[in-house]
Amino acid sequence: MLPSARQVGRRALTAVPLSNAYAGRANSFGFLRLCFAVAVVLAHTAVIGYARPLTEVVDVAGLGVAGFFGISGFLITRSARRASLPRYLWHRALRIWPGLWVCLLFIGFVVAPIVWYAERGNVDGLWRHPAGVVNFLQANWWGGYRQQGIMDVFRDTPYGELVRRSVLDGSLWTLSYEIFCYLIVASLAVVAVLRRARWLVLAAAVLVFGLLLWNQYEALRFGGSTYFTSGSLGPLPLLGALSKIWFLRFGFMFLVGAVADLYSDKLPISDVLGVLAIVVTGWQTLEGHLFGPALLAYEYAILYLAVRLPRLLHVVGQKNDYSYGIYIYSFVVQQMLAWLGAAAWGFVGYFAVVMICTVVLAFLSWHLVEKQALRFKDWTPRIRRQAPPTDDTSVRAPREPQRAPEPGPVPVTADASAPRG
Repeated sequence: MLPSARQVGRRALTAVPLSNAYAGRANSFGFLRLCFAVAVVLAHTAVIGYARPLTEVVDVAGLGVAGFFGISGFLITRSARRASLPRYLWHRALRIWPGLWVCLLFIGFVVAPIVWYAERGNVDGLWRHPAGVVNFLQANWWGGYRQQGIMDVFRDTPYGELVRRSVLDGSLWTLSYEIFCYLIVASLAVVAVLRRARWLVLAAAVLVFGLLLWNQYEALRFGGSTYFTSGSLGPLPLLGALSKIWFLRFGFMFLVGAVADLYSDKLPISDVLGVLAIVVTGWQTLEGHLFGPALLAYEYAILYLAVRLPRLLHVVGQKNDYSYGIYIYSFVVQQMLAWLGAAAWGFVGYFAVVMICTVVLAFLSWHLVEKQALRFKDWTPRIRRQAPPTDDTSVRAPREPQRAPEPGPVPVTADASAPRG
């Protein structure tokens, strides 16, 4: 039976806390992650295949990556608050590194040798050269995209000619920002900020918001960036240098997601606010002004859609999450197909073949690598399993009567987010 207009209007005007609207797996975060991954592939299709942006105004890839960080901030903060520090770091490592490592090995020992041999008839000099396979793996192994290419592989693709160098998997550059955000959350958990001083996270978000507004003002007035948004942060061990402006933008989305989790009992979710957030995000995106205020609307729109989209979409990504695999393999697939001349099939044909090949690799990555790695998420070192008792078991204190468990939020298990852009 269809709801009456009065019921629809009442629901639209009714606001409930996010903590009540969000319940464990009953959400569409998996579907949204998949949409963001496809958006990145779509944007890169134009750049890699035809050396031009998808649109002149909207940064579709940046929009997708920002969405990933918004979801990550919310889910990762929940994970950090509900697990010990070693367990939290272990889960993050299992989710990011095994899939990345196999992807890098695939690039270094399959893609690069095939292209190099097809162009030269041998693989001489491919391995130990300073720009060769071994250094490529060493430089990028821990998530920092510090060596973008291998020798001259893909140098003559449309994108290679545009940037005038070899780039094999440009999507990997955002992983270092994601990992750095994970480490920041871990440091906040160590000093108990997430549990006892959540206002500090809110204050940090307000500070970053102010920096983004200041940077936008300076850019409009003087045509440049401020000290806080120009240049790089680092280089950091293993991760390399992080662009300040991208760290502030992605970090701000991550921070706002973290604040949404920490204040989920106070953040209202309503249809009116949700539709307004979607309209503001779309308007500002089309205007090319997706910065501070628009990012706030974007984060709210993501959270609203996650809890308000039809239940049919809740199953997407719950058991099989292909979004990470799509993200890390799509760029190299696009480069390979462009090298083979697939861009001549037209944008639609090229994009379709790219998606088919990428989904196949993402399917294999999830079932053969990522999912298998996550089976070890509850592994505990032997030394901790065999910890000696802390008291004399020969004298037992009388047991207290058992109490019913206190009600609380459903533990989050779908914390498999990773960036991506």
